[in-house]
Amino acid sequence: MPDGSSYIVRGAKMVCSCGSHGRRINLPVSHGSYVNKKPMMNEWDCVPIKNIPEFGVCGSPANPSNASVSLVGENGSPVTGKPCLPVISSCWMDTKEDTKVEGFAALTTDSKIICNLGGKITFKSDGQHDE
Repeated sequence: MPDGSSYIVRGAKMVCSCGSHGRRINLPVSHGSYVNKKPMMNEWDCVPIKNIPEFGVCGSPANPSNASVSLVGENGSPVTGKPCLPVISSCWMDTKEDTKVEGFAALTTDSKIICNLGGKITFKSDGQHDE
């Protein structure tokens, strides 16, 4: 791809602008398209928990939860706050429309999705070379 982006595969690293922890995108069943022997993702792989996991502690003021969680942060320090539970009501944006994965636009490192609580979920790796 000329713009320097690359295709997203199962296990690519994601972050949420409101979350305390990075996570990996999941794909329970392959769509049948692969890059570097890893299954590619499409714009409809946007189901919370199934594809998009929780991002630890949610820092969004819009999070309605009354619960509190305490976790060890990625830097080793404790993080306390409301638990993340992504609320997604649209598919991924900024996809590769001219590359189809099981009939839908492929995800790239430029793709993003917005949580209804205000977080922006983006990719930190394409997953192609991750273990």
